Amino acid sequence: MIKISFPSKDERLPRPIATYTKQKGKPLGYWEKQHRLHIDKPAYIKEIEEMGNVYSINSTYLEIIDDAHDRIQAIGFAWITGIATSAIAGFMGKFFITLPSIHSPEIKAQDGYWPLVIIFASVFSAMALLFFLLGLDIMRRNLFALKRRPIRLNRKTRRIYAIRTKDPDGVWEVPWSNDEFFCIGKRKVGGLKRAYDMYDVRHYTLDEQGNVVRAFVLGQMVFTLEQAQLQWEYFRRYMQDGPANLPEPHRFWALRESFAESFRICQLGKSSNPLVSLFDLIFLPFALLDTVCRWLTLITCSNPVWPPEIEAACKPEPNDPYARPYADDFVGFASGPYGQPSRSDIDRMLALEKYRRREGVLTRAEAEALIRKQAEAGA
Repeated sequence: MIKISFPSKDERLPRPIATYTKQKGKPLGYWEKQHRLHIDKPAYIKEIEEMGNVYSINSTYLEIIDDAHDRIQAIGFAWITGIATSAIAGFMGKFFITLPSIHSPEIKAQDGYWPLVIIFASVFSAMALLFFLLGLDIMRRNLFALKRRPIRLNRKTRRIYAIRTKDPDGVWEVPWSNDEFFCIGKRKVGGLKRAYDMYDVRHYTLDEQGNVVRAFVLGQMVFTLEQAQLQWEYFRRYMQDGPANLPEPHRFWALRESFAESFRICQLGKSSNPLVSLFDLIFLPFALLDTVCRWLTLITCSNPVWPPEIEAACKPEPNDPYARPYADDFVGFASGPYGQPSRSDIDRMLALEKYRRREGVLTRAEAEALIRKQAEAGA
């Protein structure tokens, strides 16, 4: 019987890509210290906006994605490319190794024959081994792992819970306190022409000497420092003040992802503009390739399970008017123009509404009526 070893790493991405994992055992850099965040102070910005990280929100906890969840397709493409390149290089290496057995003595006696055969056989064999090891390392970290790694910010217990791995110690727990080190992180991401900076909200666990023990990111990477500050401010105000005055979440991520949902994630957004639609058509094969890579990675993985004690601590209040998504909210990535739900999206949402109602989820109208009633009672 084959025993599958599940990944025990705390990051999906290989170490060269997940730059903040390379800080382990080292002191924080100048950027992190200059951009430290405090739970009782706004992040140099007055506005507040949700940037598209939310699974669900209620008066007890806010559940969000981790920074790698929207990039699983890139991870899938990396390991598939590594293994495929290894197979091709291995075939070429074998071809050059066996080439002398089919050539006549006259051909093998030619000047330069053996050096060329040895060089090509060595190069392709080395390439096969290198790409196999690279692909295997990415597979080891990401296949047979978790479909998603949610993070919960619990305002009742004043703690953050983060599922990192399947291991018994794979759930991290962090106090919501100024004694903890939260900051805006910055990392280089490779582009078509040059690398560019992207930003995120991070938590670092430090030892007594101030060296990094471990780190994780709250939500996805964003393109500007201001967006990262907006992202933090949403988390901060939820934990400090509750959900009552927060803006609408940009979207709600689906807990279970279908192939169609994976395609919409990889395609990101659509537009009714004819020119943009033409580009959508041109890049459709690449979106489908990304979708297959994402899907092949996810089907090997299992759903995360919160420990019973954390589930008990995160038990929502009954009839919570701030519990979202509502029974009639759209969940997932929309397929209509400009990222809006299409007619088929709405039909699918309405079909699911009765099942969500059975779970005690309120509709938007019911929640708004309950909020008005509570406001009148408190007046």
